[in-house]
Amino acid sequence: MSRIVDEEEQRSPALLPSMEVVPPGRNGKPWIPARYVMTILGFLGFFNLYALRVNMSVAIVAMVDQTEKTVASAVIGNDSADEICPYFNYTTASHGQDKRGEFTWSSQLQGIILGSFFYGYIFTQLAGAWVAKKFGPKQPFGLSALFSGVLALLIPTAAKWHVGALIATRILQGFFQGVCFPSMHTMISLWAPPLERTRMVAISYSGMHVGTVGALIISGLMADRWGWESIFYFFGSTSVAWYFLWFFLVFDSPDTHPRISKAERTFITTAIGRPKLAENELPPAVPWKKVLTSLPVWAIAVGHFGNNWGFYTLLTNLPTYFSKVLHFSLKENGMLSAMPYLALAVLMPISAYIADYLRRKRILSTTQVRRSFHFVGQIIPAACLIAVGYIGCDVYGAVTLLVLSVGGTALALSGFQVNHIDVSPTFAGTLMGLTNTLATIPGIVGPFVVGLITSGPYGQTFTQWRIVFFISAGIYLVTALFYALFASGEPAKWDRKKTDKSLEEHD
Repeated sequence: MSRIVDEEEQRSPALLPSMEVVPPGRNGKPWIPARYVMTILGFLGFFNLYALRVNMSVAIVAMVDQTEKTVASAVIGNDSADEICPYFNYTTASHGQDKRGEFTWSSQLQGIILGSFFYGYIFTQLAGAWVAKKFGPKQPFGLSALFSGVLALLIPTAAKWHVGALIATRILQGFFQGVCFPSMHTMISLWAPPLERTRMVAISYSGMHVGTVGALIISGLMADRWGWESIFYFFGSTSVAWYFLWFFLVFDSPDTHPRISKAERTFITTAIGRPKLAENELPPAVPWKKVLTSLPVWAIAVGHFGNNWGFYTLLTNLPTYFSKVLHFSLKENGMLSAMPYLALAVLMPISAYIADYLRRKRILSTTQVRRSFHFVGQIIPAACLIAVGYIGCDVYGAVTLLVLSVGGTALALSGFQVNHIDVSPTFAGTLMGLTNTLATIPGIVGPFVVGLITSGPYGQTFTQWRIVFFISAGIYLVTALFYALFASGEPAKWDRKKTDKSLEEHD
């Protein structure tokens, strides 16, 4: 197969044989390079951020009086037995007999509570990008986890005081977490050599999915043994503890790191090729008109929106589906809800490695990699969600399809998720803030829509949930097609960066 050369490389000068810039850590250099210390702690940071984000999905099952499901079963009656699953189909005699929660919230109110995090989250995306660009990305990312963790410690008190206080606390958590993605994208644009870009994004961002797995499993076990309050005390404490590691071990860029080796600093700065700002020089102004009229930017935004619609719909509502339709116990609910995200956490780094391999060996161009990975990564979950709508009470089949649905999106994350840095390394954080603002809308609208569709005595049935799954599948398909047609892996002409030498790695 002939090798495909990116437009980006064609514009870059050929590397001189004398330029022996080899990644440190292979010839007696530091065991863990500084850029991967940042990446690993970024992984742990996202672990905590997503644990704080998703633990409400399991906690609310334990918080709410679930006797509504018995009423629903009685109302539906024997003529519609195929619409719900009997409790006795499963593994334990006590199935469906979880402790009665202390709150009597309707399905619509539960949808508002689950979506309230995103009410605050949507407002700080672009602000987070601006702060990270002006003051450095380290503290915005770190403080987002710290403040969100402190607020988690207050949730039990807020919930028992008034549901409005609970919603306000979740809105504030979202407000502080809104800066995390723009900050991390800015951080990676400063630390990641081009040919390590996808894997560094994949490693750090896979903390989201490992955190989701951990939160779902641990939350189910803790709620069953110590009550739902323990969930928020535990994850709030781990987030506060993580912040101190981040504060002392991570720095804004290779140029500001006091302990990085000279070889690694040279390798990173040479590979990225970004001109260094003078001491008092302001960051470049964002060319908003060009950004907002850029089709590749809109392709990222549309792809991001579509991926998040399916992701957030399942993330916030899967425990409810397992509890009220498939009738899993609280303990089993947490473990089974975690399985799809465990698959995603495992497949995401593998997908990223393959994507980088195809680019490094020039088997596919960056544009081809981004488009194909994203398209396949949304077609798979769309097909699985359509199928799960008809699987009925086949527990193993339903769980398998949901695992494939969520796990399949690992491919899409090697598409749109890193594409901001391809299009504009200089304004990567701003682009992430822009697209993530639009992609937060599913987090607000999705739980509310699910609450409306599944409300009432006939709400928790296969027919109603089939509508939920079909909506997500349709959005997956439409947005995947748009991204496949218009996405680009090449730097935009309006990006400030003057050079971008894609250095070969010596394997």
